[in-house]
Amino acid sequence: MKTTGKAVILQSPGLPQESVTAMTRPISDLEKTQPYRKGEPGAVATPVTFSDTIGLFTPAQPGRQAGVAVLLASPWGYEDMCTRKFWRVLAESLSDAGIASLRFDYPGTGDALEFRDPDAGLSAWRATLLAAAETLRGLSGMGELVVIGQGIGASLAYETFANERHVRGLALLAPAVSGRGYVREMSIWAQMIEEAPEKKGGTLVFGGVALPEPLIADIKGINLGRAGPSRVKHYLLASRHTPPSETALAEQLRAHGATVELLAYEGYNELVHDLSTSRPPLAMIGRVTDWIGRIGSEDAPLPGIGAMRQDFPDPANMPLCGDGFVETPVRFGEGERLYGILCEPADGERKGATVILLSTAYERASGWGRITALAARQFAAKGIASLRFDPANVADSPPLAGVPAQIIYSEAQHLDVAAAIDFIEGRGLGPVILTGRCSGGYLAFRTAARDPRVRGLVVVNAYTLFWDPAQSIDEWLQFSPQRLSSYGSKALKLETWKKILRGDVNLGYAALNTFRFLRKRLLEFAGPLAAAVPALSREGREVHGALQAIQAHQAELVLLYRDNDVGLHHFSYHFGADGAKLARYPNARLVLVPDADRNMTKPHARTACRQEIEALALKFPPGTTNQPS
Repeated sequence: MKTTGKAVILQSPGLPQESVTAMTRPISDLEKTQPYRKGEPGAVATPVTFSDTIGLFTPAQPGRQAGVAVLLASPWGYEDMCTRKFWRVLAESLSDAGIASLRFDYPGTGDALEFRDPDAGLSAWRATLLAAAETLRGLSGMGELVVIGQGIGASLAYETFANERHVRGLALLAPAVSGRGYVREMSIWAQMIEEAPEKKGGTLVFGGVALPEPLIADIKGINLGRAGPSRVKHYLLASRHTPPSETALAEQLRAHGATVELLAYEGYNELVHDLSTSRPPLAMIGRVTDWIGRIGSEDAPLPGIGAMRQDFPDPANMPLCGDGFVETPVRFGEGERLYGILCEPADGERKGATVILLSTAYERASGWGRITALAARQFAAKGIASLRFDPANVADSPPLAGVPAQIIYSEAQHLDVAAAIDFIEGRGLGPVILTGRCSGGYLAFRTAARDPRVRGLVVVNAYTLFWDPAQSIDEWLQFSPQRLSSYGSKALKLETWKKILRGDVNLGYAALNTFRFLRKRLLEFAGPLAAAVPALSREGREVHGALQAIQAHQAELVLLYRDNDVGLHHFSYHFGADGAKLARYPNARLVLVPDADRNMTKPHARTACRQEIEALALKFPPGTTNQPS
């Protein structure tokens, strides 16, 4: 398939109906084997809005009250995405220990609104941090707080609260001791993570989103080595370095009369090494919870403390209003087990179907580089409502009982999408279309084959349209196949050989995965010979069976890829190098976007994706039946 400077669209007419395979097994069959997790009182975080941002308040379990509440100060960029699930698990641990907590986003990050004043610098983040502290005190009824920060969030927490009389303790996890050093490290980190990082002056860019230069300038001015007297009594410093780079800071704080615990940050590398395999540092969660429990019990809470202040306005379920959109953080599903954000046109005038935006792997609902949150707000300006949410065991949604922790390409995720569709229908916001990138696109494809309520779907850069449940997800994530042209360049990189020497790469599985990939490439040319072998034809039967089901549901399908994506090899295996076999399905078409990155963060790639989703949504005005005729 050749491309030019414009998006290429392939479209064609029909194929007779054939039997639908196990790929289209109804949702009801899954419900019999995957029971919902029942939410316990106080176990589910309550969404709140304040100061142009959205937060999640997790109350203490009833009958157990410590003398403090905990404010969580997030890091930025990729580290923030890896930390989101960590924050949720930590909040649950704190709740079990009788400690309420609040986590939130800074302006210009996650699901918060943009900077009101781009020249405000770090003062805008400090103002939100202070507003979050006041919100937490009002919601929890606690007079004193402990603040936990990670990365740049730890540094910001120290500079904001070191002399705040309402703060009893500060836990600084892997703090950015030197702001200049932090900016240099994050710039290198972005280049390692991003496939094609954009250059925007001297600022930091992640997923196509740049921090304002005044903010970068303020971050460069951070130097915790100049720590002076502090009113905070207790500190916990967790270092990711050996020997600890925070030793001098600990000594200075002790010299000013504070008690300081300095420890190694166990599990830090596993937390931030790769978002797809990120694991919350359970040992650190236990240490932090125990430390807060000790300092929180020093002074008994005052009578009546532990309930929301009567004079405090309840911020739960209050909308967040922006330019052309209104966003409401919501919990839905049985036991309110799923967390998401409903984005609607500010004037209330809907013009198309509601878009359900499905996450990729373990990305939080706002998306890689906020791509999902920003797209949702642009949809709203066009009259299109949307719901973005975290599936079970991703970011802010707790796991389902009895389901493996690894949920990528999991059958159980269809329950989450079904719950999202139920929620949209219950709000009278049908009909529904789905969209997702990579594994999120796979989930959209599989769901549309099962659920006739889906009127359309845009599948973006799907690595595959079929997943063999016998294949190990963990091993695949450790070595997922790439374009053949990329292997030579990777073999020449020092980081690749470091991973091999550390044992981070399973060479046996890497060879097996490469063999599978090469076999599929060869089978593209085998044609009828491959179909004659049952083991080799299963994938084709599954994929075409799903397409037949989607066609039977009268749902429209857009398969969108960047023009050199590895997923096109899988596409070619099923539909030919020129996509000719897609002509069997009149409801399906292929769109190719040239010169795009895998995450579709380049401006023209974002635009191409958004335009396809908008055009599809507008084909189904409000009131259009969600069931095929």
